[in-house]
Amino acid sequence: MSAVEDLSRGKGQSGEDGGTRKKGDKLPNDKESLRKKKYEEYLQEVKMVAWEVVGVIAGFIVLNVKAHRHSNSLTSSASSYPLKQKSLAGKLILVTGAGQNLGRELSLQLSNLGAILVLWDISEKQNEQTAEMIRASGGEAYPYTCDISNQEEVAKTASKVRRDVGNPEYLFNNAGTYEHKPFLSHTPGEIRRLVNVNLLGNLWVTSEFLGYMTKNNKGHIVCISSVLGYIGRNNVVPLPTAAAQVWGMTEALAEELRAERRSQVTVTAVHPFLISNVDDVKPNLKFPWLFEILEPADAAKRIITGVRRNQEEIFLPEKLKPIMIFSKVLPRKLRRLFADYMES
Repeated sequence: MSAVEDLSRGKGQSGEDGGTRKKGDKLPNDKESLRKKKYEEYLQEVKMVAWEVVGVIAGFIVLNVKAHRHSNSLTSSASSYPLKQKSLAGKLILVTGAGQNLGRELSLQLSNLGAILVLWDISEKQNEQTAEMIRASGGEAYPYTCDISNQEEVAKTASKVRRDVGNPEYLFNNAGTYEHKPFLSHTPGEIRRLVNVNLLGNLWVTSEFLGYMTKNNKGHIVCISSVLGYIGRNNVVPLPTAAAQVWGMTEALAEELRAERRSQVTVTAVHPFLISNVDDVKPNLKFPWLFEILEPADAAKRIITGVRRNQEEIFLPEKLKPIMIFSKVLPRKLRRLFADYMES
């Protein structure tokens, strides 16, 4: 055999079957086939987990339906076994944002329960209207014009209240504001205003009256914020930012009071979903009964009932609490899928 023949034969490659492969034929890629196999196995696992999650969500919805029906049956028999509620008769109660909507409803209903109202609002006219409505029904009300975002103004107004009528035993931090538009459309002034009212306002007003409560080991701080403190939503970015901080404030304050053995001073966080006076947010809900949009009067009634029962956390509607807790267990991607499914 010549050297030339040997070289020409070397250009071919022996196959596993003893044959030869032509130049340009591809060899089997073991790494690529192994990678494909692992990817297919991964997809299968993802599908199994996804079906498990769907099953959990379906079961969760079924449980909520049962709980909803059960709560209705309990409500019908509530007159036979009423839950204990503390009396508010003769209690001095301060409500911020008392000039309209939820704040006005809270003030009117608290007055009907025999409370003496101290009304704070930035609008003198609207605040005076609420006071007149309370007086017309035989109640007692003291209106004060105050911008709670201004710490110095809060301190001066609080000093007037203590001089005129005394220290409130109950405080409803209700005043709030928001803008419904994309984040980049918010001006620095709008963002600053929202944080100053929704977050710092709670701190300034609470700090003025908490000392009296702790000294006497009696009182109740109520902070009404938003369920968006638990979950985010587009077009209101500054609102859930402040709401989450208010929730943190109530949690921390409750722990501080517990550590100081001031067990008779209660802190309540209220997380409303949506109240009907908010007319520029209209979610398309798949299960409207699960995410009720409440009228201000109904929301006020539920808040007052929870406060009288010393609840430390109130969701409006109440069915939202297990949903919010459950949502935190899910990975972010699944939470988004769940949210898209519930609102579509």
